[in-house]
Formats: sequence, C-alpha cells, structure tokens
Amino acid sequence: MLAAPSGAAGARHSTAVLSAVLLLTGIVTGPAAALAFTQSISLIDTAALALGAVLAAGISFWHTRHRALAALTAVTPLPGLIVAAPLAAGSSFGPIPFIAYGFGFALATLTVQHVLDRMLREAASEAPWRAAGVVLGLSILLAILWFRHSGSADAALQAVGDLLAVSASVLLLLPLLVSRLHFDEAFVAEANRARERRGRIYERLGGASIPRWGLSLTGITIIFLALGWFDAEPVLGHGWWRYGVTIVLACGGLGVFAGGWREGLGLVLVGAVAGLVALWWQSYARLPFEAVSALEIAMLASFLSLSSARHMRLWRHAGEASVIARRRALEESSGAVFATLGATAAVLPSLLTVAAPVIVVAVLAAGLCGALVFPAVLTGIEALFPRRRSLQEMYGKMRRT
Repeated sequence: MLAAPSGAAGARHSTAVLSAVLLLTGIVTGPAAALAFTQSISLIDTAALALGAVLAAGISFWHTRHRALAALTAVTPLPGLIVAAPLAAGSSFGPIPFIAYGFGFALATLTVQHVLDRMLREAASEAPWRAAGVVLGLSILLAILWFRHSGSADAALQAVGDLLAVSASVLLLLPLLVSRLHFDEAFVAEANRARERRGRIYERLGGASIPRWGLSLTGITIIFLALGWFDAEPVLGHGWWRYGVTIVLACGGLGVFAGGWREGLGLVLVGAVAGLVALWWQSYARLPFEAVSALEIAMLASFLSLSSARHMRLWRHAGEASVIARRRALEESSGAVFATLGATAAVLPSLLTVAAPVIVVAVLAAGLCGALVFPAVLTGIEALFPRRRSLQEMYGKMRRT
C-alpha cells in the first residue's frame, strides 16, 4: 500500500495518481472552506486549530526526525476538517473538532510508524487502516444509538462527520505523499539509533505483562470505571437497553477484529473508562456537548488499543506466546505514545476557546490508556481466564526445558 512503483512507467503512473488526488482534494476543500466562512465560522477556533497542528508537527518531528514527514503527519488531517466544517452550519461545538483532529493525527502517526517499521524491516507491523475502520463504524452506531433523538444530535453529527473526514483525508493523502519522499541512509541510521534508545526506555514497561502487575492495573481500571459511571450516569440518562446493546456491539465487533473475546472485553473496559472518566470530569466543568466529546475520546482510546491488539494478533500468529506478544506491545508502543502526545498538544490551543483543561487531560489519559493500559488489562483478563495453550507453545516450552 505504501510502496512506490518501480521504473519510469510506475513513476509516471504514481505522479498522475498523486496529481489527480491533490486536484480532487483542492476541488472538494475549496468550496467547503468558502461555505464554512460564509456560515460565520469562528476565526478564533480556526486559529487555535492551526496552532494545534503546528504543535502536533513539533511532536511528530521529535518522533520521526524528518521535517517533511512531520509536516505531512500534521497537515493531512486538516483537509478532512475543512470538508466537514459546513456541517456545523455556523454553530460552535467547542472541543469536538480539536479531538477529531487529535484522532486524525494519531491515525497519521501510526501510519508513519508503519512506514518506519517497514523501512527498518521490523516484523509484525500492520497499517492502522483496519483498526481505524472498525472504530469509525462503531462510532457511527453508538452516535445513532445514544444521540439520534437527543438535544446533542447536531453535535453528534458534527463529531462523526469530523472523525470520518479526517480519517479519510489521512488514509487518502498520507500514503501517496509519503511515497514521494526520499529517505537517505543517514535518516535510516538515525531512525535505528532512535529506536534502540526508545527500546531501552520502553522495555521497562514490559513488567505490566506480568500477571500480578496486570491484575493490579486491571483493578485500578475497574475502580476508575466505577467512579466514572456513578458521576456520568445522570448525564447519560436511564436507558439500560442502550448499555446492553453498546456492550454487545463494542465487545463483539472489536473482539472479532482484535483476536478473541478477551481482547474484546479489554477493549470495552479501556474505551469505557476513557469515555466515562472524561464525561465525569467534563460534567464538573459544565462543558457543552460533553457526552459527544466523551464519545470521541473513547474512540481515540479504542483506536490505539485495537491497533495494539492487531499487532499482538500478528505476533501470536507468528508463533509467539500471548505473554510475549503483550510484552512486545508494551516495549514497542513508542508510536502510540507519540500519537498521544501529539493529540494532546493539538488540543492544547482549545483552551483559548470554550474548552477547559479537563479536555486536555482527558485526551492524554485516553491515549495512554490505549497505548499502555490495554496490554496490562489484557494481562489481568488472561490471568483470570487463561487461554488454552497450543501444541506449538507446549512443545516449544518442553524443548526449552
């Protein structure tokens, strides 16, 4: 998907496709931008989003050490936000566009991490478009389920539209633009050194794959889930059938793509705690559309968690034991951590508008839950409900002993 065509004919074909995509992007975003400004779009929100993209680009440069790659990572979600802007119809939806941009930046960062992994010939690396597609589909279903007949229906439409548009923008533009970049030997050598330095830091996180630590972190997660539930439930309202449908949709749908019901349960726990705790914090700050923005935050945590689960699935299919797959997910989580830092930096300028510091903290917490807490929660779930070991795992253990 990201490999550039070879030969002169392939280069001409790649250039033609790139030109057509950029032309189509300009045709779509131009009228959308003009329509958004005729609807009295907030200039302060626009300036804050632009500043957030600049801050995110700085985080991306820290991650990649490549100026053009960092710029593309930060810029490619913006056309999607521009296309979705007319949905606002002149209304201001507070932090919703900022969180959507953070989601798009996280998707772009993991896409770039996949490019770097392929360049450095790292195994068990998968482009994040599958995880993004599953989470976006889930966000549409949950938005219909929870907000179709509520006063936040317009905000929910804006949130889902922003998420879909920024994801489409990233997945359409970033691979084509990255394929035109040149990565010399100096960049590859520096990328290898950076990976080794970060590996020595992140290998300390592997202890969360030990059952006693995994159980401890799972217990802490459940405590936060309970705290968030008791304060968020009055905001969500009474509708127990919605909770049941939500759990079935999330656990079943995510579990199918993550590798099993244990992964699905872990993804539901992480996504629920991110969304409910964010809703709990926002209810105290009395922010508008708090339930809709909490849905976006839950989707960010679910996306990063599902991307990690997909990589674990690849490692298990390659013959690694589950505990090794979880440990590797923690040790190689630098891409998700940088995605979290960039998404948090992108939300920071929202403090200039109607948002509150709890939004920034909620995005940071959601990202870290998806990047680091999910493997630990999965460790706790597997300690309580052990997997059946395959013959290959048992035979490998006998040979080592």
